[in-house]
Amino acid sequence: MVKKAVLFVIIIVIAYIVVSITTGSPIERVKFGSNVTDYLHKTYTMNWKIDSVDYDLKNDKFIANVISGLGISFLVEEDYYGQMMDDYASSVWRDELKEAVTQKTKQVTGSDAEVIVNVSSMGQDALTYHDEVPSYSMVSQKLSSEASICIKGNFSATHYLQEMLEIKQWIVEKKYEASLTFKSEKGKIYFAIPAEDLKKNKKCRGSQSLSASK
Repeated sequence: MVKKAVLFVIIIVIAYIVVSITTGSPIERVKFGSNVTDYLHKTYTMNWKIDSVDYDLKNDKFIANVISGLGISFLVEEDYYGQMMDDYASSVWRDELKEAVTQKTKQVTGSDAEVIVNVSSMGQDALTYHDEVPSYSMVSQKLSSEASICIKGNFSATHYLQEMLEIKQWIVEKKYEASLTFKSEKGKIYFAIPAEDLKKNKKCRGSQSLSASK
């Protein structure tokens, strides 16, 4: 009877070790979830819910996937010093840019486009906004070097330069400064515009306003 009890304990310990290695310590997972809940209560007044808590095996840490009351998905994790941080502001900006650029591209080309936006701003600076995140245009000069917009659309075979120029000028006017990339759906057209070029805010004509890469 004693041997069976000892064997059972050994099996439980081994199972716990295996689970901890592959998906993180269950105890630490619960503790992290509790810390995230406390952090969100202190940081935001908006409605939110923790959708899931995932384990980053490579970096040996947990990451919480959170959804705001407005449907914005964002991440909460610990930094190198064990302090909580989130990318709520960055997620708001990504959603804003994606929706606006997608609509503009469809207006110009007459068809749907795939727009991929990245705004890498996850840390204490972004937390100063709390629930009141400003439009990306208000912070674009500061974040443009960390932001990118990639537009993959059904551009005209003969008028693609004019279409891309119109979208580019609209982005400049909206102050959506970021590195900008255009791609055709079949991959035959590729143009890249560094964020610094958008900052110049100069109206150019024809292919001179676009930097081509093949």
